[in-house]
Amino acid sequence: MDETDRRRIDARSRSATSGEWEVFVRETTEAALRHVGSVTAPNADVAHEQATRLFGAELADVWVAPATAVTRFVADGVETEAGTEDGAPAAGVEES
Repeated sequence: MDETDRRRIDARSRSATSGEWEVFVRETTEAALRHVGSVTAPNADVAHEQATRLFGAELADVWVAPATAVTRFVADGVETEAGTEDGAPAAGVEES
């Protein structure tokens, strides 16, 4: 694997009333763990229940981690979902 410069993307709170949980799954016991999305839930048990319903009950593993415990790094020049390299909203783009 080649060396790529990466920078940290600052996390933003997504919910004032519940925690955000990042979801990682493994389709088989031999498969690599991969990130598939996130859910909003008050605790890990509810997050797991929602993630299993949303991403599939047939998975070998479903992992949930508090979003505040996950740090995102992206390669230089890669746009984030907000539309700019630093994660800030692009001009004319409203955050939801």
